Order: sequence, then structure tokens, then C-alpha cells
Amino acid sequence: MNSNLKIHLLVNETAGNGRAKKILDRMVLLLIKEKITFDVKKSAFAGEAIRLAQTYADKQHLNNEVLIIIGGDGSLNEVLNGIKRSQNPLTPFAYLPAGTGNDFGRAANLPSDPQELLDNIKQHVFTPTLTDCGSFRLPEFSEQTYYFANSFGIGFDAYVNHLSNISNLKKLLNKLNEGKLIYGLHILSALYKQDTFHVDLEANGKRWHYNDAFLVTTTNHPYLGGGIPLLPCAKIDSHKIDTVIVEKDSLKKLVKLFLDLLKDGSHLNDPQFHYIEADKITVITNQKEFVQVDGEKIKRQPFKLEFAVDQFRLYR
Repeated sequence: MNSNLKIHLLVNETAGNGRAKKILDRMVLLLIKEKITFDVKKSAFAGEAIRLAQTYADKQHLNNEVLIIIGGDGSLNEVLNGIKRSQNPLTPFAYLPAGTGNDFGRAANLPSDPQELLDNIKQHVFTPTLTDCGSFRLPEFSEQTYYFANSFGIGFDAYVNHLSNISNLKKLLNKLNEGKLIYGLHILSALYKQDTFHVDLEANGKRWHYNDAFLVTTTNHPYLGGGIPLLPCAKIDSHKIDTVIVEKDSLKKLVKLFLDLLKDGSHLNDPQFHYIEADKITVITNQKEFVQVDGEKIKRQPFKLEFAVDQFRLYR
């Protein structure tokens, strides 16, 4: 009997086109079977998980209490921001990936099976460890710091994300547990349609300018778009932030770069591919582009952003 353990579940049931609800149902049955005390909070609309997580973290909790997040990378983003804004910004939590891309779960090597996660918690295999995340402030909300677990993308990856999220095919692929394929299906379309733009970067006392940027992604780990290894050397515990810049010379060369990326990682040697690693990186764009933060779309606008490394406590 596990009378000393108490589980708090925070769930976005719509994540993964209902996959999160199925995982929640499995977890609840396991907790009942194991006679573990638990409660459930559900986010019913975009942004509600921020409030729920902040409310949870504003309270003091005992060591035998564990908060488990069930949802996609967007849900994780909301919880991360809610906890970081709370009175106890290092409140630990566990994360069960249940979305479409699940890039953070892949980067952190997290279990996606409720039984495995529960066993790890019961056996004290998991401990809350400091894990990197990115931070930034938007010009129009300069007093508020925002956080991301995956990436902040401008241009190509944000456009692929946009096309994927409005696609009716996404729901079908999610039902078949092949949701990540939706990103691959829209890559060719975005390769052709995404425009180029000017970008300036500052880091480590140096400056760079690119006239024909196609993708500018500041990332916390290697993956985007459901497991595409954009920057294999990026790590969630490096205490650094990385910004990747891909230039567009010609469509033919760009297609080759992305084929190399998917094939063997040799895209890192492509003259169109650049990346910067630092404690802080400033990114300045001159025109409105598609933008995504942990897979969630934000307003298209020119940006001047200073990205930095922050940390949160995650059961791993």
C-alpha cells in the first residue's frame, strides 16, 4: 500500500487528439489499483494550465507529493510558465508526453508509459533535477518573462507548425499514433513558400548579420517537428542556449540541406547552416514572420529578443 504517496495530475485531455485522455484513464486505473491518493485538474482552454500550475506552485507541498503533467509540448510550456511565475518557481513536476511531437520528452529521455513513470516514482528512481529551459521577453510585455522547454522558432519551422496545426489530416494521424508525420508532410510546401528575411544576432561580444535567413530557431535541445534532429549537439543540461540560422541560397540547395539533416546529420557542414551557442543571444528581425514557441503560434511581428538560459526542476 502506498498511503504516503500523493499524486496531483494536471491534464490537457485534448492533447494528441485525445491521446492524453487515454493516458489519463490508464493512470487513474493504476493509481486506484495501487491505492495511491490522487486528484485531477483539467485545463479546458488555452492558457488555463498556466493558472492551474501557478496556483499549485504557490502552495507548499510535502516531499511525498508529486505533480504529473499529461499533455503535449504546448501543455508543458504552459505549466512551465505557470510554475516559474509562482511564489515557488522551483516546484518540481513530472511530465508524461502525450502530444503530437513530444520533442521535449524525446530530448529528456522521459517515459511515455504511465506504468513506467509510476514505478519510477514509487521506487524513487526519479529525482527532481535542475533542467535547462529558455527565457525571453516580448517588447510589448517587457515586464513579463516567458519560458520555453523546446524552442522559439521564426520562419520555416514556425510555418511548418502553422500548416500542421490547421491541417485536418493531423487528427487522423494522431488517432493512428503517427501524428509526427504531419510535420514531414508540410516540409516540402514550406520549403517552397517560406520567404527569406534579414536577421541580426549578438552573442559573446560578437555580431552577425544574414540577409537571406529562412529559419531562425533558438533551441533548448536537438529536436523540432516531432523528432527532426536540427542541432544534435544541443543538450537540455548544457546551461547554454543555441540559435540556429539557415540561409536560403536556392531551393535546390535548401532541399539538399534538409535531406542531409534527415539522412545523416551532414547538414551541419552545409555553408547555409549556422549556429551560435551562448549564455545569452539577442535576435533581431526586420519583418513579420510566422513564429512558434514550443509549438504554439504567437503574433507575427518584427522582433528584438534577448534569449537566456534558465532552469526548472523536473523528475527525470
